[in-house]
Amino acid sequence: MQPNEEKVVHKVLGKTLVAQTRIHGKVSDLPSVFSKLKAVAGTSTAGSPIVIHHWGVSDDSGHDMDVCLPINKEVKGSGIHTTTLPEVEAMTMIHRGPYTEVGPSYSKVARHTYERGHPIAESTREVFHHFDVNAPEDSVIEIQSVLHDWMDRFTSKLETELGPKVKDEVLAPLSHLNFDTPADQRQRALCKSLEILASKTNGEQQYDILSHCAHVFPMELIPPMRDLYRSTSSVDSVIEAMTSAGGYYPKLLRREGSIVYSEKGPANPTAHKEAKTEAERRRAYCFCPLIRNYLGKTPEIFCNCAAGWPKQLWEGILEQPLRIEIVQSLTKGDGTCEFAIHLPAGVA
Repeated sequence: MQPNEEKVVHKVLGKTLVAQTRIHGKVSDLPSVFSKLKAVAGTSTAGSPIVIHHWGVSDDSGHDMDVCLPINKEVKGSGIHTTTLPEVEAMTMIHRGPYTEVGPSYSKVARHTYERGHPIAESTREVFHHFDVNAPEDSVIEIQSVLHDWMDRFTSKLETELGPKVKDEVLAPLSHLNFDTPADQRQRALCKSLEILASKTNGEQQYDILSHCAHVFPMELIPPMRDLYRSTSSVDSVIEAMTSAGGYYPKLLRREGSIVYSEKGPANPTAHKEAKTEAERRRAYCFCPLIRNYLGKTPEIFCNCAAGWPKQLWEGILEQPLRIEIVQSLTKGDGTCEFAIHLPAGVA
């Protein structure tokens, strides 16, 4: 069976006790790490190795990976610790064959996921059921594209901020959806929900609720910039470092006095460049499968969600609450998304 003949399956991945070590490298480094974990775990081994890819922490030498081995009791070893992977939802598919040919399998999983309007989280899991660098054609690897828990975040924050009654009113248009509801139906229902939210809240509440739903900025990327700011007390130094670094750091940054402007680049640069119409260009620019095909009808308040991404980064760096303002957004009819990070008084 060819990789793209495999089915994409939605799964709830339960909590898993694992022996874990973190490396920075490439997939070709994994067999030796698997061997080290298995030697430490011994008879406590309870499954195939799991690798969590942290794509945001990457450079020419590779990227960060948490290499895990399921176990049935705690184990200890040099550079290895016991932890529990949290329960998550994921779109999964078995890839058979060389790892170098895994790209089309990932594309199939992503297409299946986005057709249903679900956002994918930043870190991907893979289960290496069989991985032999000497016979790569025999490899059997389960892709597990972890889903971003947008609805869980939205629901919990609604209840915290507005109470259970208003929460239920806001969520009513979404209540009939199931996991396989097509993206266009999901997007229309979400827009109705946002309209209700807008009618019952002020701007500050909308920001607090929706920014909480943002994708999780890779925590590994925040301490280096936080430490740089601590040592230099210079936002300009942080901006220079981020724009020259790899990974998920923002690149389109500029400072004007007490405001740092952060502009997103297009999600699909090739499609954005080759787009024939403005609608195609805007779809190619948008990162969010929740709204990208419904941009013209999505309430402007939705992009408070996207403001949560720079909020996490800059609050982590400056170690204090910040106000993030939407300057431009696709939901406002603009061709780009740009946010203003308002620096607190006294920040150099």
